[in-house]
Amino acid sequence: MMRTALFAAAVVVLAAQTTPTRAADPDISGNWLLSYVPRASSASNFALLKVEMKDGKPVVSVLAPQGKGFNLEVTGFEIGNGKSLKFKTSVGASFEGTIGADGKVLGNFGDDRQMFRAMLTKTDKTEIAEQSSRIDAPAGPAADLQKLQAEPAKLRAAAAKEDDADKKKELLDKAAEATKLVTEKMPDLLRATIAKQGDTPFAIDAVGDLIAGAVKYKVTAEEAATFIPTIEKAAAPFGARYSRAAIIQTVETMATAKSLDAAVAVTAAEKLSKSLTPETPATYESRVLTAYKTALERSEIKDKDATLKTVTASLAKLEEKIDAEYRKTVPPFKPTAFAGRKDKAANQVVVMELFTGAQCPPCVSADVAFDALLKSYKPGELVLIQYHLHIPGPDPLTNTEAIARAKFYGVNSTPTAMLNGGKSPALGGGMANAEARFKTLINVIDPMLEKSADVKLAGKASRTGDKIDIGVEVTGGDGDDMKLRLLVVEEDVKYVGGNGLRFHHQVVRAMPGGADGVAVKDKTFKHTASVDLVEVRKDLTKYLDEFAANRPFPKPERPMEMKALRVIALVQNDKTKEIVQAIQLDVEAKPATGTGGGR
Repeated sequence: MMRTALFAAAVVVLAAQTTPTRAADPDISGNWLLSYVPRASSASNFALLKVEMKDGKPVVSVLAPQGKGFNLEVTGFEIGNGKSLKFKTSVGASFEGTIGADGKVLGNFGDDRQMFRAMLTKTDKTEIAEQSSRIDAPAGPAADLQKLQAEPAKLRAAAAKEDDADKKKELLDKAAEATKLVTEKMPDLLRATIAKQGDTPFAIDAVGDLIAGAVKYKVTAEEAATFIPTIEKAAAPFGARYSRAAIIQTVETMATAKSLDAAVAVTAAEKLSKSLTPETPATYESRVLTAYKTALERSEIKDKDATLKTVTASLAKLEEKIDAEYRKTVPPFKPTAFAGRKDKAANQVVVMELFTGAQCPPCVSADVAFDALLKSYKPGELVLIQYHLHIPGPDPLTNTEAIARAKFYGVNSTPTAMLNGGKSPALGGGMANAEARFKTLINVIDPMLEKSADVKLAGKASRTGDKIDIGVEVTGGDGDDMKLRLLVVEEDVKYVGGNGLRFHHQVVRAMPGGADGVAVKDKTFKHTASVDLVEVRKDLTKYLDEFAANRPFPKPERPMEMKALRVIALVQNDKTKEIVQAIQLDVEAKPATGTGGGR
């Protein structure tokens, strides 16, 4: 599975632009491990940095990156007042921390989209031994829970190595009992962690776990009201940016948790809204107003209508401004247009299928490169398809067809892309890596467009109201393993998830006939299908409701407008996974029965 991380790979080069230190500034020369912490029990080791003093200035270089594939530069390095330390990076994430009396630097690492607890730890090592490291909880309920949660996995791992069937069964039975014990004891241990270790990061995770299981753990409104003060206290050592991010994330979750009294979230969101200033980042302000609006809508507070109307109007105006700026700046480069096939007889259409997630920070570069490809190629050259998955968090653009398609390819991490059924190069990274990923893809796609295929596809799609009728003809595509698959994709969907991307394109909404497709039986094969969008929305709502019962969505939005749709037809060899030909069809709009007119 994909690691819960800001980036899927790490730094190759880090060249610092620095500001001079002052006499009062501490000597920070040496090797430092930069780590960020998605959860209190585990740190992701991002890069090993070396700080040297040259001409009175600190100069930073990379001794050992976490992995290969990214070039990262530091655009500013600053030590202030003898205790604060800051630097920015070219991938958009920046670090802000405070140098403690013990020499450790606690702070935060991230950007407007996602912010993590982080630390710089001095070390004599010159290599990163592991991509992540365990953080032991302090003695008390947090440590007891950590030990309890580790036991089932330990027993299952032992069972996997055991050849003796009886011993394997015994270990698996013990793992089941250990899992049951975790379920029984977790609520009390989470509450004890908050009560007795409320000044530690483990309390932040405990709050999140209690809200996520609010029904199961019988969280009351009175208890929920204590959560924000707990977050404020535990997050403070990691700086204002992280504290702000942790608080709004908690308020967002509380606002959507149907089992909690929404009045608690209203109070918290109202307090946050009053702290907004002209210097507040627009994306953060939008999150605050969205949570406030959601909580108000769910609450039973009397005389809320006037406040709700004001918040809704402010949010709409702000969102319009953010959307316009986003569309102007993303992609953050000008995509080059495909010059055309060198071999005029070549007719192979390339298909790129991207598995991504709106909660996936490392998917940003892949998604933005995908958007750039839309501007570079015509549908008769490159057909682009986007499937959303619940990786690493719940994504309302996910559906059962996307999950089935991922299973077909054996995809279990995001971002992952397939080009005509074969895996593409690695595409993970932040916004700054999008152009490099785009160039990598066109270097693979362009040669594929010089090939010819014997299979030909033709078709037509039309829409009357909420019904789409599809007709496709396949020539020369018959064979024992050949399948025709139809997909209905939405051109442009707005949903702002955890990675901050605001618009998603070519998102799969349905697969008429199912994800398994239909067999191409004859050399000239005709196939028809119809899609009722009312049923599509109904099925999607049912699926998302069932999913949310176990893993709540971070936001209430479920985009289902489905106004601008296209139909894609693929002919694929299911044995080799190769897509041998494809076509994208515009959906012709037809007037509903009984309407229209004219002469």
